[in-house]
Amino acid sequence: MQKSYRRREVNDEDGRSREALAGYPEIIRDLLLARDIETYNEAEKFLTPDFERDSHDPFLLPDMERAVERIIAAIRGNEQMCVWSDYDCDGIPGGVMLVEFLRQAGAKVAHYIPHRHDEGYGLNIEGIDEIASSGVTLMITVDLGITDLDAVAHARGCGIDVIITDHHLPVLRNLGEEGPCEVLPEALAVVDAHRADSQYPFKGLCGAGVAWKLVQAILSRDRFGMKEGQEKWLLDLVGLATLSDMVPLLGENRMLARFGLLVMRKNRRPGLRALFALMKMCAQTLTEDDIVFMVTPRINAASRMDSPQIAAELLGAQDDAQARVYAERLQHLNDERKGTVASIVKEARKRLREREHEHDDKKIIVIGDPSWRPGVLGLVANALVESEGAPAFVWGRHGDAEALKGSCRSDGSINVVDLMRAAGDVFLDVGGHAQSGGFSLAVERAHELAPALIAAHAQLSSLGAAECFIDIDRALGVRDARTTLAALEKLSPFGVGNQKPLFKFNALSVSYIKTFGKQNDHIEIGFVEEGASIVGISFFSTIDSFARVPKVGMSVDIVAHVEKDFRGGPRLRIIDIL
Repeated sequence: MQKSYRRREVNDEDGRSREALAGYPEIIRDLLLARDIETYNEAEKFLTPDFERDSHDPFLLPDMERAVERIIAAIRGNEQMCVWSDYDCDGIPGGVMLVEFLRQAGAKVAHYIPHRHDEGYGLNIEGIDEIASSGVTLMITVDLGITDLDAVAHARGCGIDVIITDHHLPVLRNLGEEGPCEVLPEALAVVDAHRADSQYPFKGLCGAGVAWKLVQAILSRDRFGMKEGQEKWLLDLVGLATLSDMVPLLGENRMLARFGLLVMRKNRRPGLRALFALMKMCAQTLTEDDIVFMVTPRINAASRMDSPQIAAELLGAQDDAQARVYAERLQHLNDERKGTVASIVKEARKRLREREHEHDDKKIIVIGDPSWRPGVLGLVANALVESEGAPAFVWGRHGDAEALKGSCRSDGSINVVDLMRAAGDVFLDVGGHAQSGGFSLAVERAHELAPALIAAHAQLSSLGAAECFIDIDRALGVRDARTTLAALEKLSPFGVGNQKPLFKFNALSVSYIKTFGKQNDHIEIGFVEEGASIVGISFFSTIDSFARVPKVGMSVDIVAHVEKDFRGGPRLRIIDIL
């Protein structure tokens, strides 16, 4: 697939928006307009998130009143509660946050996290039976439950009241002439902004964000002896989840992410403090990139490689000695995860090279092996998309499981969920979003997967003719990088819905090229422009990774992000060399 770069178009034909934003530096004005922020009031709201202003009324979420009343009654009645959360870096911090709050309120509460490989996603009958046998009478979910109709019914049969807090879409069923109809679990309360009857003005909260709204709602009725504002110390976990779960960093999420980073920079939580120390990260200068690329993978490594409870114990640790033990365990699991992914990627690439002569069509990658661990295959698919430039579907098998499980990633040219749905009945189950998804299929149908997806792809698109346009915010000179860095801090944190700005640097001279890292798999390049120098880096890259192979002394154009180096100065994160 051919990549092309173009200047981002800004809709401001009459110049009124630029005039309204005239009080800001030119680069901030341009970046605001690129985000469709066109008035001074919109700009101030975006640039200065405010906790009170940006927090919507939690009781606008459906069933919130009922949930709050039941939880307060359970706390006062000394009932045994259980928080059941997902095993990823949304559900784990969200679950730890809710458990920590409930215990501060005096509740008896356990934290249940299903095992990714043994139990799978969501609620399950065996787990519910286990918590029922321990005397649980109230279960609160975090980041799951909206689609678990049968499991919720089973919990009710066990005498457990269920409160769902989730941010996923409800089940839709076709009821004939009436068309698709929303079907909700028969829980005591279903708190989800995606319900058809929801009055909540923001749909983008992550799972931990919805659980946070539950905390706010409970405290508005009874503070259980907590000081005003004490709950804000829990925002480190909410911010961690918000940044990790790739939800839009706009509106309330932008506020939660910004304040979450502020709390994390205070470095009060023993678990995060131990993890930062192990990774030699400075908490005071923590950024969203540090979270997404360093912390999140280690939290997720727990469920991918072992038990999610390890990550929960780290985040909930009460002392430094305990926290160090769990941080070191997560570091080991993450190293193991990286080795496993690298091994699978190497094997997958080898197989792809070996079968090149069989297929002229490289529009889609479908590959798998029963020995491949399903929990890491999303990372494998990502790596294959980056190296092969095509959508990737990768499957594996956990032990003697009856079904194969896999993950898929898009290269931006096609919606992978639409693609799977167009492949007919080859799958047992599919799910996900336009860019990423998961699937399962019967072992005996593994040989049907590639033909079905290739045929579906041929129906949906012509990838060979597709062109991927990448928007560049503006051209910069090397001397502009430092002032640009200061401007970018005002617009951070960056993520979904607020993409990190991309810049083009023209006619830079290459002064040196070197590799770094334990495996020499990262590249560093020095650039000079009219006596001003700057360093550019690209992780997991070689000089052949770019459209043009750089050489010392060559004049090149660079497409890059501007970011802080470890000294606090500007450097370039190279996206391409032209």
